Amino acid sequence: MDDAELLDLLRKKPEKGLKALISQYSGLVYAVIRRNLPEAFCAADAEACAAEIFSEFYLDLDKFDPSKGSIKAWLCVIARHNAVDLARRSKSVLPLDEEIRADVGGTSLESDLEERELRRAVLSEVKSLDEPDREILLRKFYLGESSKEIAKRLKMSVSNVDARTSRAVKKLRKKLDDWRK
Repeated sequence: MDDAELLDLLRKKPEKGLKALISQYSGLVYAVIRRNLPEAFCAADAEACAAEIFSEFYLDLDKFDPSKGSIKAWLCVIARHNAVDLARRSKSVLPLDEEIRADVGGTSLESDLEERELRRAVLSEVKSLDEPDREILLRKFYLGESSKEIAKRLKMSVSNVDARTSRAVKKLRKKLDDWRK
């Protein structure tokens, strides 16, 4: 489907238009995201980023000017900016493994190898959690979202998000203490 047809479909039948847009350009968008996100981000992060990109494109459809470029180029620009912003935001957040170490007395690991092992173990344990705990921890500690933002996105109360965070971090602490022994 060419750009004119796709734009027409997006304006007349948004649901079908979005499906066609995603079908046609999801591979490209994921490639741009993967190129611009560090390896520490999981597939769920890339998926959330892609959803945000397609949503942003649709919401800003009136700003798109076909005479200045193609949908493909516009999506690539949005994808790159969103992925870079996501990576930048995550750098300002204390990584989950450091948060756990700080909570258990601030012990430091002696070697880079142990540090990498701990990071892998933490990420693996986070990924093994049930939903919505996994998503809450990833959003809070890796994406830097506030409890309020997470609560809104997951349709929960802020106190529920905070309670789940606390319980999940305690679970991780116990598992990581066992792992260290």
